[in-house]
Amino acid sequence: MQGVAAVFLKEVRTEWRTRVALSGVGLFVVGALLLLGLGLGQSTKLPSAEMTGTLIWVLALFTAATGLGRAFVQEAERGTALALRLHARPNDVWLGKFAFNALLMLLLNSLTAPVLFSLFQVRGVNAGVLICVLGIGTLAIAAIFTTMAALVAQTTARGGLLAALAFPLLAPAFQVGLNGTKAALGIGMESIQKSVWQVAGVDIAMLTIYTAAAITLSLWLFDFIWND
Repeated sequence: MQGVAAVFLKEVRTEWRTRVALSGVGLFVVGALLLLGLGLGQSTKLPSAEMTGTLIWVLALFTAATGLGRAFVQEAERGTALALRLHARPNDVWLGKFAFNALLMLLLNSLTAPVLFSLFQVRGVNAGVLICVLGIGTLAIAAIFTTMAALVAQTTARGGLLAALAFPLLAPAFQVGLNGTKAALGIGMESIQKSVWQVAGVDIAMLTIYTAAAITLSLWLFDFIWND
């Protein structure tokens, strides 16, 4: 845990000095929300709750593609990857960077979802289910993007290649996450004689299994990615 904490704190200090990831993803999120607000400001019909739930995951995907690719790119650009290889174990490096990426995504998603619900006047949200689904889904996104960022760090077309590699792997998680988000918003619950937690419980369980598998496989494979 000491090695993981050291890598995590290095990421925090580096980001605090440069603010590259925060400025990139922050500008994207603010710009996307502002454009949505301006585009719907004169409209008499707001998007449905189902569309709002989908937009949350769309913003999460593009936010991750915008900011999480810096996890290993900055090491390649500054020539600090060798120092990390000499002073930290591969799993410590991955876990430290994953923790930072997960924290960044959790902060952004915790701000994006309430703004979208307020903007589109969505009511009757089950906050507990939504927090579980978005929280676990965010960990899955951070795990996949952290590993894919290590793969594409030495390439030239990093941005497009990162999204192209990560999205097919995340497609099952997005599908399950969308289903859980719809349950949290009460979509399709009128004709079901079950509680929201009973309906969303299957999606939460599947998302948890997917996230655990993504983290386990990443830790197993990262040694080969990092050293080769």
